[in-house]
Formats: sequence, structure tokens, C-alpha cells
Amino acid sequence: MIKKGMIWRVSDGHNLNIWTDPWLPKGFSRRPVTPRGSCILTWVDELIDPMTGEWDEQLVQEIFWPEDAQTILAMPVHAGRENVVAWHFDIHGKFSVCSAYKVYRDVILTERDRGGVQGGAIMPLM
Repeated sequence: MIKKGMIWRVSDGHNLNIWTDPWLPKGFSRRPVTPRGSCILTWVDELIDPMTGEWDEQLVQEIFWPEDAQTILAMPVHAGRENVVAWHFDIHGKFSVCSAYKVYRDVILTERDRGGVQGGAIMPLM
């Protein structure tokens, strides 16, 4: 459940994979919905203008669909600071058993709706 609820809070974007790491504060996957296609960029820090330390707005808008670009450009960048792992399902980014259970419940319900859970859930839903 921890992996399903974690998010990287971007500071300098170094060592965060654009396409596989959970770094966008939206959706269940927290990844871009834009397909990678033939994009050669891999790392979040490649989306940051090295001269200004801010998002390269034109580059972001060229690579991503509007909903991803809007989310990315709304996020602050903090050059010189390391990225931080946080809990996506808490406003302060702090993990709690209660919110982990909610994520677990949502995963079970989603799988059940897709027909992926056989024989019911391991834990009863409340």
C-alpha cells in the first residue's frame, strides 16, 4: 500500500523519471497521462530551464497534453533542494494507517469493479 500512496514532491527534479515515477499531484497513478511516444527526455530536471531554475514552459507545453502541462507548470521548483517522498493522500504528505486503509479500500473496490478480485476482499469493507 505504501507504493500505491507515495508521491515524489519535486524540488530540483534530479533522478525523477518523468514517465515511471509518481510525481504529479493528480490521479491515482500520479504519472503523466500523456504517452511518451518518441520523446527522448527521461528525467524531470530536463524539463527545468537551467538558466532560470523554473519550468521550461514552452518545452512542457510541447511535450505534454494540456492537463499534464497545466499540472506541471503549477508546481513550484526548488533548485538546490532534494526531492522528497510524501504520502499523496494527506494534505501534509504524512502517512497514517487510516489513510492507508482508505487507499487499500479504494484499490479493492476498483479491482472488484474491473472483475479482478476473485472470492471477495481479504478484509471486509466498511
